[in-house]
Amino acid sequence: MLTREENELLCRVGPGTPMGNLVRRFWIPAASSADFVPGGAPKRVRLVGQDFVLFRDRAGRIGLLDELCPHRGASLTLARNEDCGLRCIYHGWKIGVDGTVLETPSEPEDSTFKNRVRAGAYPTYDAGGLVWVYLGPAALEPARMNFDFTTLPEDRCMVLQLQVHCNFMQPIEGVIDSAHSNFLHADTFKPTAHIDQSLLLDDLTVQRPSNDTRPRADLQNTDYGFRYAALRKPLVSPETQQYVRVTEFVAPFYGMFPASKGYGNTQAFVPIDDEHTMLYFIKYHYERPIEAAERQLHYEWSKAIPGRDVDAEYRTRRTRENGWLQDRAAMESGASFSGIKGVQIEDAVVQESMGRIYDRTQEHLGASDVAVIRMRRLMIDAARALADGDAAPFGVNRRTDYTDIQALERIIPLRDSWQALYAPERREEVAP
Repeated sequence: MLTREENELLCRVGPGTPMGNLVRRFWIPAASSADFVPGGAPKRVRLVGQDFVLFRDRAGRIGLLDELCPHRGASLTLARNEDCGLRCIYHGWKIGVDGTVLETPSEPEDSTFKNRVRAGAYPTYDAGGLVWVYLGPAALEPARMNFDFTTLPEDRCMVLQLQVHCNFMQPIEGVIDSAHSNFLHADTFKPTAHIDQSLLLDDLTVQRPSNDTRPRADLQNTDYGFRYAALRKPLVSPETQQYVRVTEFVAPFYGMFPASKGYGNTQAFVPIDDEHTMLYFIKYHYERPIEAAERQLHYEWSKAIPGRDVDAEYRTRRTRENGWLQDRAAMESGASFSGIKGVQIEDAVVQESMGRIYDRTQEHLGASDVAVIRMRRLMIDAARALADGDAAPFGVNRRTDYTDIQALERIIPLRDSWQALYAPERREEVAP
């Protein structure tokens, strides 16, 4: 249980807040790259409680600017995307992707005024199907977050996007909580005698070699966060074997969990503001392109198909006002445990149901919540350390090779240590 002060520190991400300052020290996914074509319409993007405009100029360069024009404050989401920048429709000022004021056509012809004005602009790059931005101090810009999916060709990656109407900590706590999958996702994760790398089948179910609802939790700290192992009794030979499922928490808001053979999974829970979060679920294949049918299957599994399940802003049609369209009849008949279809939607619904910012002073934590407790403590301590002047608190500016981070699941002898799976001599076994 947290104190009220700790809960506020953990959840508030606006300008000047301790957690907001911490998050701004990392590269942040701001949008799906595919949503921005050269010369296309600029779009408002809200990140950590601030409004920006994101666009790709006609040369293909991506730019993130403060939303309001530095002249008189008109929104640059209304601007024309011309040649090498945005032209404000109010007085015609033209601004490049780096914030340079290129033209001020309403000023005298010999005016040098534009040379003394800049728009707020932020570093950006494209990788892994995402637009990444950095909002922190320019002198402290970190190395890029080279997750393994950012090094793959575009056709091997797909990005599922979903807006969740609650604070970003609630979804993060969900991805590092293994116990809930036995219940909330009971319609999807089905016990089977033999593990097959969590194979996603055509009926949208996933095989699991255990029906143990009481996983034992074990943690291993890392420079970037921690590994969380859920240890379960397998269906076969539980007296001599254990089923190990390892999830990675990567500061400040990433979760990695095991995928089907040849694939990888990474989720980012990006704070839009204190009460809204954008989920980016990146699925990727290490060796070949992801075919159209596979992409459709993944969207269907999550029930997050654009235009059907989510709108243009990635908001689901299931809301608090309509009871999240929960199917009580299916629950009564035994056809569904949760009455909600789609793994990502199930997660979003329960996280939203806690309220926009959950009051953690009211909770009662148990043995299955150790990963949640560890994550909160690491993030609170890091935010406080940064506020106290520590230039590099936990997770910040460490020389982490993110390509080495791998979630996994295995059945191993009961006497063996799961941490040994990450020893250098066993890397080939861990690899997808």
